[in-house]
Amino acid sequence: MPTQRRQAAHDSGEDIWNRVVKAGDDGLPREDAIGRNTPAQFERGKAWIRDHQCTNKKKGFVLVHGRYTATNNVDMCKLYASSRLASLEKQAARIYKCSLANLPPEARSDLTVMVLLKTCDDIFAALKFLKDAGFSPQVAAEAAQKKPKASTAVGRGRKTPGSPGRR
Repeated sequence: MPTQRRQAAHDSGEDIWNRVVKAGDDGLPREDAIGRNTPAQFERGKAWIRDHQCTNKKKGFVLVHGRYTATNNVDMCKLYASSRLASLEKQAARIYKCSLANLPPEARSDLTVMVLLKTCDDIFAALKFLKDAGFSPQVAAEAAQKKPKASTAVGRGRKTPGSPGRR
């Protein structure tokens, strides 16, 4: 029995991309976007689109309200990015909880464990502002506008009226 060559990611990606672009901003549900591809080909094709096609075509590829869309619609792109960043934060928390949080205290002095812990901390810190806003970029933007800006002199360690300075 002859074996079939696995379909290249770019072939699946081009097939999916063309179908989704044709649908416009209405997009397509998964069952229509998948076309003749298998579920695995669909996943590889989407990865190829995000890794290559979006840059080549200068267009986003997003999943919003269960529909795949090739678009530069700002609201759709914001909604997709917010959703994916919320997912990333949850994934990082799970990685930490299931693999790093319960290590014995002596393991925390291992340099590679320290790097992994620092990386998790950095991810949490980077996403904290957005998480505190419920992963709503609009709420986060409004909160950022309300925050008083600190003096740049204080940030550089210079004395300002009423500040004690460094000792």
